[in-house]
This record gives sequence, C-alpha cells and structure tokens, in this order.
Amino acid sequence: MSQSTPSTAYSRDLGDELRRLRETCTDLKGAQVAAQLGWDPSKVSTIEHGKARPSEIDLVQFLTMCGKDIDFFEDFKRRYRNAFDEYIVQLPGNLRTVAMAESTATKIFSYNTLTVPGLLQTARYAECLCRAAGMTVEEQIPALVQARMDRQAILRRHDRPDCVFYIHEVRHEALDVRVRVRGPCRLVVAAAG
Repeated sequence: MSQSTPSTAYSRDLGDELRRLRETCTDLKGAQVAAQLGWDPSKVSTIEHGKARPSEIDLVQFLTMCGKDIDFFEDFKRRYRNAFDEYIVQLPGNLRTVAMAESTATKIFSYNTLTVPGLLQTARYAECLCRAAGMTVEEQIPALVQARMDRQAILRRHDRPDCVFYIHEVRHEALDVRVRVRGPCRLVVAAAG
C-alpha cells in the first residue's frame, strides 16, 4: 500500500516517469492497471501524480506490469529513493526537476567546493564550465547556458526564496557578486587554508 506524503518536484517526476512507462509499455489506462493489480483506481492516480509514495512491492508490481525486469527495478528504485524528501533534489542533470524544486522553494542553501552555484553563474562562466566538462556537443552549449540563465529568474521574483550560497573559494572572474547576489541572498566565501 502507498503512503500519503506531501509531493515534491522529484516525486512528481517519479510519477510522470511511471505514467510514461504505463503509456509506452502497455495499452492500459490507469483504471485498467488498478483492476489487474487489485488496487483501488485512486492508488494508480495518486502514485502517477507523485502524491503517494509507492512501496517496493507497489513498484515491483507496477514495473512488472510494464514488462520491466529486476535490473530495471533496481535502477529505478535507486534513482528515485529520495523522491519524497523535500530537502533533496537528485539528478542535477534533470533541469526540469531542479527548476521545479527551486521555483517552489522558500529557502535555498548551496554549498559547492568546485564551482560557483548555477544560480550565481554568469553566461560566460556557465559556457566555460560546459566546455571544460566535455560532456556535451558544442551545438548544445548555448541552450544549456540559456537554461542556466533562465533558472536565475527566481532571484528576481518578488517572492523569491531566501538563499545562502557557500563557496569554498572565489577565483572566478566571470562571477560578478555585486550583480548576482541581491535581495535575501547571502554569499559566504571560505578561503583555502
């Protein structure tokens, strides 16, 4: 049986993934899946909307119905193990999940020892990071940089979250702290010792 808990951006992402699997791997509607699994139809709906935490047994049954094996289940369980933890955002590469979490946050705390946090990066700095990481093709870099800049809009909202950014050391000339840190944001810089 699933547990009712407050949904998070990440739990909604989990629910979206389960719905996509049901729609692409079966010809069944939610109510039909519920009937075949012996569940109440509302259970499928609340799980697929990320409003209820599915148990491991629920996930095994659902994923088996979608034709998935134990290896898929183990990977899925690992990816979404913290889906209902409102203070953890997993899969930082999934910008939709990160952006959803940031846009609903009332407080953001960030600690980074290697780079300037994404919400403080300039376009030039983000572009350099993309190139240095070597994880994407050159043609995709402008879109990735624009997505990073678009996320920063939350810092300009009237109801923006309170933010504290801890940075180990700032030696990045592309960061203009005077421009990026305003409102309820604080920047804490710790020098290397």
